[in-house]
Amino acid sequence: MKRYNGSGLTPLFYSEISSSYMLYDIFKNHEKIIARLIEETFNILPEKIIVERERAYPKKGSIDIFVEFINAGKKHALLIEVKVHDYLSATDGQIGTYINAVLEDSVYDEVYFIYLTQFTAENDFKGIATPKTIDEAKKGKKLIKERFAHISWNQMHSFLNKHYEMLTEEQQLIVSLNKQWILQQCESDLESNKIDVGERGIEDYFFDAKIDIRNSLYFGNEICENKRQIWRIDTSVLEEKQLDTVLDIIKILAGSCAINRIKQYKTEELTLQGAKDFLIQMTQSIEDWKLLAFYSRLFLLAEKTSYLKFNGTGARGFSIKLEIQGKGEISLCTIYRNKTIDFSLKR
Repeated sequence: MKRYNGSGLTPLFYSEISSSYMLYDIFKNHEKIIARLIEETFNILPEKIIVERERAYPKKGSIDIFVEFINAGKKHALLIEVKVHDYLSATDGQIGTYINAVLEDSVYDEVYFIYLTQFTAENDFKGIATPKTIDEAKKGKKLIKERFAHISWNQMHSFLNKHYEMLTEEQQLIVSLNKQWILQQCESDLESNKIDVGERGIEDYFFDAKIDIRNSLYFGNEICENKRQIWRIDTSVLEEKQLDTVLDIIKILAGSCAINRIKQYKTEELTLQGAKDFLIQMTQSIEDWKLLAFYSRLFLLAEKTSYLKFNGTGARGFSIKLEIQGKGEISLCTIYRNKTIDFSLKR
C-alpha cells in the first residue's frame, strides 16, 4: 500500500462520522470480525449478531455503532462510541447517558461498551495535557465494570490487521488510509498539547515543610493540566490510613511559616452550604461512608483556619487557598466533587 502524508488525508477522516462508518461497514458485512472483537474484548461468544449505525435515543443522543447479540440464551447490547479528536470532542457524562438510555428500555440483559479513542490511560502523558476522554473512560469503567473497554485506535488497527484478508479491496484501502491518518493525528495532537509548566514547585513556596508530595502521597498520579504539573489523589479508592496521610500533609503545608497569617478570610455562606450538601450526599451511599470523616475534618480545617480561603459552591468542587509572604495567593489544593484532590507540583 502506498504511503501518504497523514495530514494530507485530513479531508477524508477529520469527521468522526467517516471513521465510525468505516468500522460499521466492516462489522455489518463481516460478522466474524465483530464476533471476534467481542470475544477478545469481553471473553464471551456472541451469536445472531445485528449491527446498526446511529441508534438514536430521544433527548439522549445517537450511538455511533449499536450491536445486538445473543449469548447463553440472553439478549445483549454492545455500544461503540468512536472518537478521533480526544482533546476536542469528549462530552462529559456521555457514556453514562448512553448506557442508562439502553438500560431504561429494559430490552437487554446486559449492556457492553467499547470506547474507541486516540489515547487510553496506557499512554504516557508526562509533560502533556491529559485529554478529557481519559476521565470519561474512568466513569464508564466505574459504571459497568468489566463490561466496559477503552480501546485506542492503534489497538483497533492492530486488531483489524489480523483480519485484513477478509476485507474487500475497497475496505482494505480505506482502513490503510485511516491508519496512516489517525496515527499521524495522534502524534500531532500529543505534540500540540505539550505543556510548558512553570518552574516553581511546592518547595519554593513552603520552604520549611520539607515534603515530597510524590513520595508522601505515593498512591497518587501525576498529570499535566492548564499549564500545571498536578499530583492527583483519588480518595474513593484509599484506605483509612492513606486518607489520614492526605489530611496530615495538608495540615503540615497549612502550618508553614511561609504563610501570611495576617491575611484573614471569611467563608461565604454559599461555600458552607455547598460543603454541607456534599457531605449529605455522601451519607446516601454506603460506599462513601468511609470518606465522611475525612472530608468533614478537611472542610472543618479549611473553615476554622482564618488564613485559609475556603472557596467554591460544590458544583464542581472547592478550593483551599492561602497567601505566601512576598509571593501572593496560591492554591493549597483543589477538592473535586468526583472525590479527587489536586496538588500543584509546578506552576
